[in-house]
Amino acid sequence: MHSIEVLDPSGTIEISNFYAPRLTSLNGRTICMLSNHGWESDTMFPIIRNLLQKRYPDVRIIPANEFPGLMDIEPEAIPKLLKEKGCDGVIIGNAA
Repeated sequence: MHSIEVLDPSGTIEISNFYAPRLTSLNGRTICMLSNHGWESDTMFPIIRNLLQKRYPDVRIIPANEFPGLMDIEPEAIPKLLKEKGCDGVIIGNAA
C-alpha cells in the first residue's frame, strides 16, 4: 500500500518576528539600498533614488554599490552593517 502526503499550498506560516513600524516620512531619514546586483539593479536603483529625492528633498540615500552584494555577506552581518551606516530604512532589491 502507498501513501501520499498532501501539503497545504496556501503558504500559511506562524509569524515569530515582527517587522519594525513603517516610517511616517522619509524626510530627514537615511535610506539604504541593498541588492544582489541582479537584473537591471544598476538601472533601477538610480531611478528609485531620484524619485525618492524628488518626493522627499531631505532624504539621504546610501546606494547599493556602497554595500556588499547580498550574496556576498552572511545574513547575520546585515543588521550590524545597516546600523553602522545609520540606516533608518532599507530598500532591498528591485523586484526583478
